[in-house]
Amino acid sequence: MNAENTLRITGTLVARENLRWTPARLPVLEFRIEHISRQMEAGTEREVSCELTIRALGPAAQQIEVVALGTELLIEGFVAAKSAKNRSPVLHIRTFELLEGN
Repeated sequence: MNAENTLRITGTLVARENLRWTPARLPVLEFRIEHISRQMEAGTEREVSCELTIRALGPAAQQIEVVALGTELLIEGFVAAKSAKNRSPVLHIRTFELLEGN
């Protein structure tokens, strides 16, 4: 089974937990972005917004740890359950970039 699972989204960094380390000594950082945009739905434009939990591992975790709150990011990654017990979705970063003006 090779199903598509890619999400690309922009948002403002609004919250960040402390950097932690896995048993394999990989840095892990969870943070949240707020996304606001206008989208077309059923032929009508509407404003949409949400907060999304994101998980970064490895070098991305260490890079985002020093990014200032309020910074605009473009994030691309895949969605997975937060844990075996908590099935809420979390976006796992593959790549990210700081957007112009930050």
